[in-house]
Amino acid sequence: MIDKPLLKIICICSAITGAILGIIPLIPAFAWIGILLVMFGIAPFMILYLKHLNVIKEIEIEKSMIMGAIAGASSFIGFSVVYFPIAFILYLIFKIQAFLAIKVMFVNFGFLIPMIILMALLCALMNAFSGFLTAYIYLYFRPKNRG
Repeated sequence: MIDKPLLKIICICSAITGAILGIIPLIPAFAWIGILLVMFGIAPFMILYLKHLNVIKEIEIEKSMIMGAIAGASSFIGFSVVYFPIAFILYLIFKIQAFLAIKVMFVNFGFLIPMIILMALLCALMNAFSGFLTAYIYLYFRPKNRG
């Protein structure tokens, strides 16, 4: 299993990364890039970054799937904490049509929270899969000790 200090590191690092990626979709032309990075790219980044720092001693498929799911959920929550309020403020100031859906979600606040939770679970699922692929590819190309 994964120990608690490693879980804290994963949650904090991925929430900060998600918050940073929450700034990218504020430019309407780059909206899909930030969302796709949060949906699929957090787990490989976290796994390889923590392996580079020697926080993770060895990459295993099961651990990387769990780490990917935790990183995906916490990164989308960090993403939504930054993206939704700023997008709402930008809609109020500039009346940009790209943020009209954000205004509708803030008006119906009872819809916003379940949508964030559902998307966090979806990000957890997608990042668990990308964590699996990261570990599988890493283990496949790892140099084998011979003799």
